[in-house]
Amino acid sequence: MDEEENGKVTAAASATTGGGGGGAPEIPKKSLFRYNSPLVQVGLIGVVCFCCPGMFNALSGMGGAGQLDPTASNNALTALYTTFAVFGIMGGGIYNILGPHMTLFASCSTYGLYAGSFLYYNHYQHQAFVVVAGGHLGIGAGLLWAAQGAIMTSYPPHGRKGTYISMFWSIFNMGGVIGGLIPFVLNFHRTEAASVNDATYIGFMVFMSVGMILSLGILHPSRVIRDDGSSCTNIKYSSVSTEVVEILKLFLNWKMLLMVPAF
Repeated sequence: MDEEENGKVTAAASATTGGGGGGAPEIPKKSLFRYNSPLVQVGLIGVVCFCCPGMFNALSGMGGAGQLDPTASNNALTALYTTFAVFGIMGGGIYNILGPHMTLFASCSTYGLYAGSFLYYNHYQHQAFVVVAGGHLGIGAGLLWAAQGAIMTSYPPHGRKGTYISMFWSIFNMGGVIGGLIPFVLNFHRTEAASVNDATYIGFMVFMSVGMILSLGILHPSRVIRDDGSSCTNIKYSSVSTEVVEILKLFLNWKMLLMVPAF
C-alpha cells in the first residue's frame, strides 16, 4: 500500500508541474484567438483606433465636421493640433507612468467629447465648448498614439512586426471608410444645404464610446505571451520627476532640434 500511495503522490506532483519541467513556464497552446496573444491584442488596439481616431477621420472628412459654417471646426482643429504637438512629445512619458489601461481609457474618452461638442453646437451655436473639446482631443490623441506606438513595438514577435503593423493600419483605416457611411446614410434624403442632423453625431459618439470601453481590454505587457512562450517587454513604470527630466533631455538632442523648422 505504501508503494501504491507513493506512486499516486508522484503522479499528482508530475501533473501539477506539467511533467516535471523543473518549474519552467509552459509554452502556451497555439491558438489564433488566445486572448493574451500578441495577435489578439494588436487586433484589439486596431479596433480601438477604428472606433476613435478612425471615426474622427470620418467626422473631419465631412468638411467643417458636418457644419454648414466651418468656422467652429477650424478653430477646434487649431486648438486640437496645438495641444497634440505638445502632448505628442509628452505622451510617452505619461504612458510610462500610467500604463496602457489608464492612458488609453483617458485618451479615448476625449474623442466622444469632441463629437458631442458638435451635437451641442447644432443647437446652441456656441464655439467655446467645441474649441475646448478640440484642445482636449489634442491631449487625448497625443496619449493614444504614444500608447499605440508602445504596444506595436513591444507586443508583436520580433520577426513578424511588419505583419502586425500592416494588420493594425488596415483595421484602423477601415474606421474612416465605415464612418463615412454614417453621414451618407443618415443625410441621404436631405435636399437643402444644412448641417448634418443630430443622429450623425450620436452615431459617431456610439462608436467612440465602444472604443473607449474596449480600451480596457488591452493587457499589461507582462501578461501578453507569444506563441514561443516568451513574454513581451515588461515596462517598469516610472515616476513623474524621472519622466520630466527625460522629456527635457529630448530638447538637447541634435536630431530632435533638426525637426524644429518643421513646426
